[in-house]
Amino acid sequence: MRLVPFVTALALLTALALPGQNAAAQSVDALVDAAPATQPEAAPATQPDAAEANATPTKVGYLKLSGSLADAPPPFAWVTDPPASLRSVIGQINHVATSDEHAGLFIFLDEPALSLTQVQALSEAITDASDAGKTVLVFADTYDLRTYLLASAADQVLLQHKGGLALIGLSLEEMYLKGLLEKIGIQASFVQVGKFKGADEQFTRTGPSPEWSANMDNLLDGLYGDMTATLMANRGMTQQQLDSAMANAWTLTDEQLLEAGLVDKLVSRDVDDTLTEAFGEDFDYDFRMGKRKGKELPSNPFALLGSIMNAKPASTRGPTLAVIHMTGPIMTGDSTIGDGFLSSDSIGSRTILDALEEAHDDDNIKGVILRLDSPGGSALASELIWQGVRDLAAEKPVYTSIGGMAASGGYYIASATEKIYAQPASILGSIGVVGGKLSMGGLYDMLGIGIHGRSRGPNADLFNSVAPFTPEQEAMIRKSMTVIYDQFLDRVTAGRGDNIDDLDAVTQGRIFTGTQSIANGLADAEGGILEAQAGLAEQLDLGDDYAVFHLPRAMGLDEYINTVFGISAPGQMTVLPSRAAASPELAAAKRLLSPSAWSALRRQLTAITQLQREPVLLLGPAAISIK
Repeated sequence: MRLVPFVTALALLTALALPGQNAAAQSVDALVDAAPATQPEAAPATQPDAAEANATPTKVGYLKLSGSLADAPPPFAWVTDPPASLRSVIGQINHVATSDEHAGLFIFLDEPALSLTQVQALSEAITDASDAGKTVLVFADTYDLRTYLLASAADQVLLQHKGGLALIGLSLEEMYLKGLLEKIGIQASFVQVGKFKGADEQFTRTGPSPEWSANMDNLLDGLYGDMTATLMANRGMTQQQLDSAMANAWTLTDEQLLEAGLVDKLVSRDVDDTLTEAFGEDFDYDFRMGKRKGKELPSNPFALLGSIMNAKPASTRGPTLAVIHMTGPIMTGDSTIGDGFLSSDSIGSRTILDALEEAHDDDNIKGVILRLDSPGGSALASELIWQGVRDLAAEKPVYTSIGGMAASGGYYIASATEKIYAQPASILGSIGVVGGKLSMGGLYDMLGIGIHGRSRGPNADLFNSVAPFTPEQEAMIRKSMTVIYDQFLDRVTAGRGDNIDDLDAVTQGRIFTGTQSIANGLADAEGGILEAQAGLAEQLDLGDDYAVFHLPRAMGLDEYINTVFGISAPGQMTVLPSRAAASPELAAAKRLLSPSAWSALRRQLTAITQLQREPVLLLGPAAISIK
């Protein structure tokens, strides 16, 4: 593997080693979990004075949630301390729940950007802490549906004076691109197998078909039912009370919200008095809650370079569970890490197969969990990964933990594992096939581009870029896709045949919530990554004495520098360069759209470009924004 010149590496490290920055050569431990990791951004004013130093005050965990939570370790573990992740935050909450030194936990919701599945996972951890006898208080300046759903799991919901509660219903937005494509002279030519599949409708229609509409109504009913049931249980409300609250809460003042029982206390932003009232005067804040202190690194760039270059690769020590992280559309080749603007993460078959092989060959790794969040993608790549998972499963147990989605190709892969865990709001299924192409002839005409094609042999111009499929070509494509659909059914039957009573009721492109999937056999148990780990450890009789190793591995310094400069080795993740400044119009669009809507649009753009490379996809609902 080739390195860029030493001076470039030195310049990069100099920039990283700024005074006061605990930048990170942690390549030995970056992929092995030993303790939760998050760092509160601000401390309340009250701190124990010197007279209290010898006392043993009651501990109260202090957790601030702001922005998004990562689902996987960062690819550059040596650059900075790992950011807060869903796993690390849940680990901190669990630390409080099981600690004899902690009386409770205070959580400050500072505009977190959490998915529904993350909210549910955090809520379960909060409930466990409360059930363990810890007092949990949650505070926010204002609540929306997601943050209120999270706060409702706590013992007390605290609201800033003059704050509000936007407790409105659940909405879902779908993007249909036919009108846009027509305006720019592009014609979508698609075939799908599975009458409820609907993935082609985003390109070929301006609104949903009756079948797709029924599919999405079922999904929305399931999500809304789960959320309202949780709110009623957590806040002790009847259906009528909740309906009234959701209709009127956003118009109520803070005092009226308190009077209606929707919040428990109105407080100032300085919550010391409130916590003193709850825990007494003799308590101390615990900001780490089990978090291991990071390594102190030299600020001298030469010393830092030597520290990083001399770091040993991460390795397993003793009984270990491996977590293989798989996020984004599924493609052949290497996985990618998106820039968060136009590009998104992707699952590359080569990278995942290498990770599966590493898990297979490491004798310390006793079992594997696929942490999966994908709308599907390449039929070929999905099959390659399926085969790799089955090969590994013949030697070691493999579970799946579903994040937001395991649809189409994502579920294709999940079906290869022994047990599937899902959150209530996870989306599963979409067992069907879609394929086709985008015909650019109209766009070429608009641009004054003349295309003259030549071909030899049968069907050589099947995927020409100018004209849509002829009826004969469409019939042939459908026949080919039916073969892939039958293969999909065979794979699901091989992995889930004993769990699914009625295969016809869950196929043809139907999609389900996690709760519905557990009932119909697409999934086995409710829970997130920690529940999957606990279940697998119990099956393997590991007790609590095991480590967790994350794959694909974080990049070392040489890999990071090489990928920045466009040099990568097969099987290595690729970092896509940031394009945030490429288009002021797109930058403005990102600011106007919600984070979930922007993410959906990015995935849709990815799907369009993927169709130009591979015309048959196992693609699920790639452009759904739930608000």
